[in-house]
Formats: sequence, C-alpha cells, structure tokens
Amino acid sequence: MFKQTLFPIWSLLFGIAILTMASALQSSLIGIRASLENFDTTATGLIMSAYYLGFIIGSLLVPDWVKNVGHIRVFAAVASLASITILMQSVVVNPWFWMLMRMGTGLCYAALFIVTESWLNDIATNNTRGRLFSIYIIEIWASQTLGQFLLNLSSPSGYGLFILTSVLISLALVPLLLVRTPSPTINVPEKLNILGLIKTAPLGVTGVTIAGATSGALLGLGALYAQSIGMDVIEISLFIGASYIGGMFLQWPIGLLSDRQDRRVTILWVGIVGAITAMVVPLGNNMNNQILMMVGMFLVGAFTFPMYSLASSHMNDQLRPEQILSASSGMILLNGIGGMTGPLIAASLMDMIRIDALFWFVAAMNMSVALVAIYRIHYQPAMVIEEQGDQIQVALAVSSVATAEMLIEADSSIEPLEESHEVEIKL
Repeated sequence: MFKQTLFPIWSLLFGIAILTMASALQSSLIGIRASLENFDTTATGLIMSAYYLGFIIGSLLVPDWVKNVGHIRVFAAVASLASITILMQSVVVNPWFWMLMRMGTGLCYAALFIVTESWLNDIATNNTRGRLFSIYIIEIWASQTLGQFLLNLSSPSGYGLFILTSVLISLALVPLLLVRTPSPTINVPEKLNILGLIKTAPLGVTGVTIAGATSGALLGLGALYAQSIGMDVIEISLFIGASYIGGMFLQWPIGLLSDRQDRRVTILWVGIVGAITAMVVPLGNNMNNQILMMVGMFLVGAFTFPMYSLASSHMNDQLRPEQILSASSGMILLNGIGGMTGPLIAASLMDMIRIDALFWFVAAMNMSVALVAIYRIHYQPAMVIEEQGDQIQVALAVSSVATAEMLIEADSSIEPLEESHEVEIKL
C-alpha cells in the first residue's frame, strides 16, 4: 500500500525532471544556433524574452483550460504543442518565427508546470511538503545541469538536438499519464493583488522581479556569450552547467542562514556578493583564462539564483496565512515580467557596449536588490527571528509551486477530491 502511495510522487518528479532537462537544453541550443545563424544580439534577446511573455500569457489562460477540460487533457495537449514548437524552429530558421515559437513554448511550459506542480502540491501533506519540495528544488537544478551536457550529443547546426528536445518533452508525458491521481482542489481564502504585494513587502517584490531578470539574462544569453568569445560546444555546456551547479550547491546553506538571522541581511549580502562575483567572468575573459571564467559562472550562479527563494521567503514572512497562496501567483507573474525584460535589456547592452555587458547587467541588478535591502533595514525594524517562516520547510515550497496557484480562478469549478492522499516521506 505504501509503495502504491509513494509511486505518484516519484513518477511526477521523474516527469518534471525530464521537462526541466529539455527546457535547459532548448534554451542553450536556441542561443547557440542563433549565433550560428548570425542573428544579432538584440534579436536573440527578443527571442529569449518571448519565452517569458508566453509564460505570462499561459499563466493567465491555463486556469480556464483546466476548468473546461481538466488537468490531464491540458497537460497532454500542451506537451504535444511544446514538441511541435521546438521542431518547427529547426525547419524555419527566422528570428521573427523563432520569437513566435519561443512564445508558444513559454505558454506550454506555463501550463505544464501549473498542472504538474499543483498535482504534486496536492499529494504532499503539511508534514511532508517542505522536505518534498526541497528535494524538488535540488532535482530541478540537477536536471537543468544535465540538460546542458546533452548539447554534446549532436551538432547545434543540425536537427538532432531539436529532435532530442522534442523526444524528452514527449517522454515526460508517459509517467504522469500513467499515474492515477485525482485532480487537485485549490482554495484561496483571500486574494492579494500586485499593489498589495508592493505595499506589504517591497523588498520581496524587488527581489522576485530582479531574480527573473538576472536568471533570464544569464540562462537565455549565456550560451550566446560563450559562443561569441569562441567556446566550442563542450566548453559552452561546462560554462552554463557551472552556474546551475553553483545555484544547486549553495541553495540549502543560504536558506539555512536566512532562517537564523534577519532575512533582509541575507538578501543584502547575497546581493552584494552576487554583484561582485558577476564581474569574475568578464575578468576571466579579458585575461583569456577559461578556468577563471568557469569559476566565475559557478559563483554567479551560487549567489544569483537563490535570490528568488530568499525574496519569496521574505515576502512570505510578511503575509497572513490566508494570503500566501494568492500571493504566490503574483510572485510568479512578477518573476515572469523580470524574465521577459532581462534578456532584452541585457542583449541591447551587449550590442551597444560590448559582449561583457551581460555580466555588468547582472551585477547592477544584484546591487539594486542590495540597495533596497539597505533602505528597508533602516526603514523597518527587524522581525523576531522566531516569527520568520522556515525557508527550508515553507518558502522553497512556495517558490516552487507558485505557478500552481495560478489555478485560483478555477477553484470554484473543480470537483472536490474523493479521497485524500497522504504521503509519508522518510529522509
């Protein structure tokens, strides 16, 4: 009986791992292929930003789709569309067409993560959710790291990697569709709009938005940067993979530290260190030292990628329990807006100034969060440490399932669960 209850969790995690692996491969592949096709940097930035625009659009449309046809049908439909969009990019090589397809991919991934994460959130209980989603966060980073190394399986100039991405997306359907799990019911007692979030936790709003801008710029344009300075495919996969490993490596210790002190102080020093480490990569480029550049990417990932979970944790600290789920949808929307604008601004700077401006942009964004943190520390007294939420047990879960809470508009039409599914996880 225990194995039958545990099976849905691991099959869901497997499906999500395959999806994130495909997403990481696709992101770097598009950046490299855009360079090979001589797209200018601004065009590549627009292509990468289109993904986040599609993600935002999808987040607004998907609740109605789920309300009308249910979770499983939506997942199957958008996974098929995601496979089509990546394949079409290998057939029609045009920046405007790629922008349209990339937008479609973002819309599909919004739906995929909304369905799968809400499903996963329903399986978890209050006693297991923190540990489960901590595993989920680490799994996401590990899958994205592996996705970078799949670049070495075929030449980016051909069709092979496009086909592989499509196959991975289709493969993710198999375990999820074979799991017999009722669709989740999501109830949100109180809604909190964006203006309410800004008033309640301005530092949290700043951090969540900037986190989207920096991660969107790094992951969307990092491969283009590496290609532009002469790295081959193996070196590019190591270069981008180093940032994923850094983000995965320090996610947990930074979270623990933020639980033991004023979280704003952790955000402050992470922003400052993130700004400093972002300058290591351009330094390595100027010194023609690839090892230093790899170390720089590890460090910039380690001190830039955790900003989202830190900022969402700080926001969570300021909210009443009945506001948390509603606030999650606002956080993912803000993160998507940052992810849409970040690559576009960074690409424009790379075109107007020099290629290293990508990391200058990341440094400036990290420092801006630090400045807001300084202001808030002086403006508002610190919370009692015991009153802060536990990031490892709560906030990582909130940041992971933020997209799932987009289904709040459909909650009145989703059938209640016929039975509860409680899962005991022993770590």
